[in-house]
Amino acid sequence: MAAAKMGHTYIQWMYSIIVSIGFLIYGMEIGWTSPMQKVLQADTSPLGHPISTTMISWIASIVVFSSAGAVPIYSYLANVYGRKWMVVATTIPQMISSSIKILFPNITALCIARTLSGVFTGGVFVVGPMYVREISQSDMIGSLGSIQVVLQNMGFLIIYLLGAYMEYFHVLYVMAAFPVLMALLMLRAPESPAFLVKLGKIEEAHKAVAYLRGLDTDDKIVITEVEAMQRQEKEFQEMPKLNFISILQDKAWRRGLIIILIVFTFHAWNGAFAIIAYASAILSSTGVDFGISPELQTLSFPIVSIMASFTLTAIAEKFGRKPLLAGTFFMAVFSQSILGIAMLMQKYGYVIPSWLPVVCMIISVASYAGGVRPLPYIILTEMFSFQVRTRVMGCVVTHAWITGAIQLFAYAPLADAFGLPATFIIFGIFNLLGAIVTFFLPETRGKTDEEIQQQLIKSPITTSTV
Repeated sequence: MAAAKMGHTYIQWMYSIIVSIGFLIYGMEIGWTSPMQKVLQADTSPLGHPISTTMISWIASIVVFSSAGAVPIYSYLANVYGRKWMVVATTIPQMISSSIKILFPNITALCIARTLSGVFTGGVFVVGPMYVREISQSDMIGSLGSIQVVLQNMGFLIIYLLGAYMEYFHVLYVMAAFPVLMALLMLRAPESPAFLVKLGKIEEAHKAVAYLRGLDTDDKIVITEVEAMQRQEKEFQEMPKLNFISILQDKAWRRGLIIILIVFTFHAWNGAFAIIAYASAILSSTGVDFGISPELQTLSFPIVSIMASFTLTAIAEKFGRKPLLAGTFFMAVFSQSILGIAMLMQKYGYVIPSWLPVVCMIISVASYAGGVRPLPYIILTEMFSFQVRTRVMGCVVTHAWITGAIQLFAYAPLADAFGLPATFIIFGIFNLLGAIVTFFLPETRGKTDEEIQQQLIKSPITTSTV
């Protein structure tokens, strides 16, 4: 009996992994165009005719545009119908997308399918982190939240391997299985306890917390957690009707929203995606030749990313969010700036070590996967209370998608206008600004909503906790 009351965490891990299958699907969907480009542009294209490079770019980018449009819809629906069922609902457009690609192999159908994948992705990036945050106990939010980027990078690796060794339609069959698996596994998942409290289903909230923590419903920990949710809900009900205007009128929420939007701007302009997307071209411009195929070079970056994101999972609850995020921003500052300077020196006739560009690129990708990518999302879910979380996340994630799309489109014009060396130095400056803005964030690890609000109210620059 005493052992049972100690509780366990495996249920939280299990459902966090199941929800994060959505990020694995996203990684596969985003990475799909890389191994499939040669197939789609070949004379034997499964679409009936070869397609242009411009069309490939459009097929790759359409996911980003439709994601940005879907975010506000999922944000609203998650607040009305609950987190669990909206996680399940996200899989529907992805199932339809997979079916269309298999049944109708033509360019129009492919564009429609990719649009639906973007709708799925928009939902995953809003509802996924929200659900994981709300089922996690306070000392596991960082570790469980970082699973998402682990599976996203595993998605990249899986699709690169499948694309290298399997035929076009066989790859699609494998991809089609994942959203079905995710939906089926989520059917037995508990609803977010905070959402149950919002609905007045207090007994169900006790059962959900007890199930997630491995405790009895009358355990003191369970009762304390649910009572805290009830207090928050009562305070919220006594407030004027909440809308985006009232969020901006509240000093703490307004300051928090502004700071996190700025952080997400520099997160989008980190430059790691440019390195991943144009790795071969960047290495070629420095004269580095490893004598291995481009496919194997491409595989190296997901592997590095997986290792970095596993590292974050292991240390996320041992250090504060601010020092980890600032540290990874600074890693990106040095790696990208040194890469740019080294390329500039080479341009003017200086000899640089052949390993230097590769090491800089690996450090940059690792810093992104191990901090810059996941930590802003973890901080975002912790900064705002349950009652405002959906509204704020809808705004911030939409901003993140739009800014990310701008950065992807801006890379080529920047490189053409200023050259690769200057482009990476510019990325280094953006990362430096990101590191500076991080110090304006409140420290959220292990803090209650009230403590975080007090940090935001008292000072624009808050002390970090390690």
